[in-house]
Amino acid sequence: MGSRIKDSPETTFELYVEVVHSGLVGAGPEVRRVFPDGYSDQETLQTVPKFCFPFSVDSLAVGQVGQNFTFVLTDIDSKQRFGFCRLSSGAQSCYCILSYLPWFEVFYKLLNVLADYTIKGQDGRWRELLESLHALPIPDPGVPVHLSVHAYFSVPDLRELPSIPENRNLTEYFVAVDVNNMLHLYASMLYERRVLISSSKLSTLTACVHGTAAMLYPMYWQHVYIPVLPQHLIDYCCAPMPYLIGIHSSLMEKVQGMALDDVVILNVDTNTLETPFDDLQSLPNDVVSSLKNRLKKVSTTTGDGVARAFLKAQAALFGSYRSALRIEPEEPITFNEDAFITHRSSTMRQFLQNAIQLQLFKQFIDGRLELLNSGEGFSDIFEEEINMGEYAGSDKVYHQWLLTVKKGGGAIFNTVKTKANPAMKTVYKFAKDHAKMGIKEVKSRLKQKELTENGYSGSRDEPGSTHIASTHNKDTLTWEQRRPITVHFGQARPPRPLVSKRPRSNVGLEGSPEQ
Repeated sequence: MGSRIKDSPETTFELYVEVVHSGLVGAGPEVRRVFPDGYSDQETLQTVPKFCFPFSVDSLAVGQVGQNFTFVLTDIDSKQRFGFCRLSSGAQSCYCILSYLPWFEVFYKLLNVLADYTIKGQDGRWRELLESLHALPIPDPGVPVHLSVHAYFSVPDLRELPSIPENRNLTEYFVAVDVNNMLHLYASMLYERRVLISSSKLSTLTACVHGTAAMLYPMYWQHVYIPVLPQHLIDYCCAPMPYLIGIHSSLMEKVQGMALDDVVILNVDTNTLETPFDDLQSLPNDVVSSLKNRLKKVSTTTGDGVARAFLKAQAALFGSYRSALRIEPEEPITFNEDAFITHRSSTMRQFLQNAIQLQLFKQFIDGRLELLNSGEGFSDIFEEEINMGEYAGSDKVYHQWLLTVKKGGGAIFNTVKTKANPAMKTVYKFAKDHAKMGIKEVKSRLKQKELTENGYSGSRDEPGSTHIASTHNKDTLTWEQRRPITVHFGQARPPRPLVSKRPRSNVGLEGSPEQ
């Protein structure tokens, strides 16, 4: 389906490293400790330290200490490996876990515990925790796991919509960026622009990048994706293809001195966005108005309201794809682009004419066709949203397919047999909605959550939880390409300036560079 998440990783994490930096200009980061012992991927060991200090060292601020952030590497199969980091000791040491699992809250909490063990010199507990985690068979979503007296968690369900305040990336993104700028970023992503996000707080920076990308569901960003850019890759900002890049504000002076053409730039610290495009105005007005109204409702500040608002927008824009499915006897199901475009309103037709050229849309359609032609089918929250809304239009072909499946399948499935994407085989369930509460209460809960995690208070066993013993290790491979609740939640929110626009460009979607 175009997702970059690996379906079945062999272990919960691949690598844990402690990296130190002297703070001296010209000096590089050095690896101090590695787990598992004997980890042999030298390329990864050389790459990870550079991502652990993605800022100008001579402008270090104590405010970075204790912050969690995430970088992303991409393996040879284009699957993402997440580097979960915690800065400590005057921002001169960094604890990092590399994993294929996007368990942000889980790994950030575990990093707090590991940092505490390290500072207290409790090496026995440090090793026991890492051995238990590395040997842990990956549990099913929702299963509570106890690794040690201080380390316990519930396995996140990645099939659910992200919720506030449980999902840290979405929470911090929604608090730091106003609705207007979120809408502009959403539009820029739908037109596959080059998008640059900057902030002086690493946790906020990577949260905003991940939050922005997550709002595209059920589609996935298919181009360059770097939640935080290390100094040695700064030239990526001049890349001629679409990208979504986060960069620490200490490096922005260098970036702004480079030749940046047609780049959308969001400064999270000042909540200002610059864009040379009219992307938001190019989206169907009814979809934008509906999305904006939903985001501004108080009820969307908690639970899955924010994510569901974007899901409804995606369904309104793309949900009628079912009407363009074509079924012929003894032939694979295909997608008719003309049929997808022509049955909609004139405003929508103009948008869809561009949308069918997008890489993220092509990946989405290819994934759906693959599952339909394999006879597997799919049931996820996007399809459920289509069923509940007015977006499907006349999808007789899709229901014809469903009828065929119920009858036990026909010749089409015997003739056309492709491998289904296992990531879409499970039925997605709706995330729970939280009680209505204002953003102030959200901030209060987040602050309390952070204090609890950093204090490691409480370790009561939960009924039905899993206690894991320790054991040995395993390795994995290669490189290239999400953060905690931070101090800014307790500060006054910056003023909400209007979006500033650089001189208009005549470059439309057709002028966008292809990757």
